[in-house]
Amino acid sequence: MQKHYNPLSNCEVKFEGEAGVFTGYASVFNGLDSYNDTILPGAFEKTLKSGRLPHMFINHNSYDIPVGDWMSLSEDDTGLKAEGQIDLIHRDGPTLHSAMMKKRMDGLSIGFRIPAGGAEESKSGGRIINAIDLVEISVVTSPADDSARITAVKSEIETINTIRDAELFLRDSGQFSRSTAIAFASRFKSIIQSDSDGESKEIAERLTVEKQNADLLTLIKNFKG
Repeated sequence: MQKHYNPLSNCEVKFEGEAGVFTGYASVFNGLDSYNDTILPGAFEKTLKSGRLPHMFINHNSYDIPVGDWMSLSEDDTGLKAEGQIDLIHRDGPTLHSAMMKKRMDGLSIGFRIPAGGAEESKSGGRIINAIDLVEISVVTSPADDSARITAVKSEIETINTIRDAELFLRDSGQFSRSTAIAFASRFKSIIQSDSDGESKEIAERLTVEKQNADLLTLIKNFKG
């Protein structure tokens, strides 16, 4: 079985909705990976028509129990878009979820076979691939293609309903990416505007949007320090 990797370069992570659900590109079309291979649009047509969804593994450990499920696959102008959900009851589920949120897992990788006539040699010495039998998609630590990225990890931020919840989240979550901080700031401002607690109402009346952001950044800095 062959592999094609896609990292989480400059990933913009959004925290919303059901825990463990994320979307991203398992493969990007017309690029050139470190093996000098290029996958063309339409390469996954056979897989998509079959209706069979691949397994989800960590680092292609296909001998292990799948760590989650791929719920949908589709091709668009960019590549193969996948929506998956991590099984948070799986022994490795919470660890994978945390690693993805903190960008410690670097991307997605497909495991596949090329059917007869599915590829031809390119001028760069690699292959131009026009047909793929997709076997599995893994979340991986060391990918090779800088184009694809996971675009959403839906998790705990949506469970924050009070200022105290927000403080506990900051205390327990460790380091934050810029995109995580932005997502949290949005949720934080929403709480301040809607919370029925007297202290939250007072904060909402007293602070402008700019000061809310400044106070939030200070809070994050204090908890991280």
